[in-house]
Amino acid sequence: MGGAFRVVVADDYAAMRDLVRLALERSGRFEVTGEAGNGAEAVDQARALQPDILLLDLSMPVLSGMEALPRIREVAPTTKVVVLSGFGRSQMEPLVLAGGAVGYLEKGLHPNLLVDELLALAGLLELVEQAADSARANLAALPQSAASARRFVDQTLHRWEYADLFDVVALLASELVTNAILHARSEVELSVRLTPSAIRVDVADHSLDRPVPREAAPEDTSGRGLALVESLASAWGVEDRPDGKSVWFEVPRPDRVSRS
Repeated sequence: MGGAFRVVVADDYAAMRDLVRLALERSGRFEVTGEAGNGAEAVDQARALQPDILLLDLSMPVLSGMEALPRIREVAPTTKVVVLSGFGRSQMEPLVLAGGAVGYLEKGLHPNLLVDELLALAGLLELVEQAADSARANLAALPQSAASARRFVDQTLHRWEYADLFDVVALLASELVTNAILHARSEVELSVRLTPSAIRVDVADHSLDRPVPREAAPEDTSGRGLALVESLASAWGVEDRPDGKSVWFEVPRPDRVSRS
């Protein structure tokens, strides 16, 4: 099952674990490598298996999901934790995201939707490179990738202590990713890099067609991506690649003088 994402499912109901396992493995994108019936077992499984993704229920014996979450993040820092819970999303999502989870799913999703949502939250974001001054990820040619791009930018900017730039950088990055998916219909490579004076974002796809800025009508729900880039970025452009193109933009680093 090479290439599949390795998953640990933590839920105190064996029947629920079986349903999740069946849905994930049937998709061909996931391999369930471990299960846990309580929070303490979830921590142990995370430590021993270092899975790509850990699906975590909140209401479990021994340790609750909320109690287990920080311990999982400590023993398996590269594992993406996605909460799958029966509690209402609006009530608990802010708490689990603040605790280090990458997303929140409510139980009761159709199996196909569970797979799609999990891919959007964690699976689409395949980290290829993460160095001190650069980060790169591959995103699938699906609409959910725009949300994954925002999460990736958020994690990267927080790591570099530039969270105050998130609104602008994430907006522009997600717009360019959406454009690439709609028009190039290809997988997207997203990279974020620190330069001496700016945060530079590159969005590469496999189409040779260059984007053309256009003026969107007031009633249009799309078509403003490049206009936003022109308005909010300090510089932007398009570069040809052997297998397509890359659209890039830069946003000034607020500390460019003191750190340059």
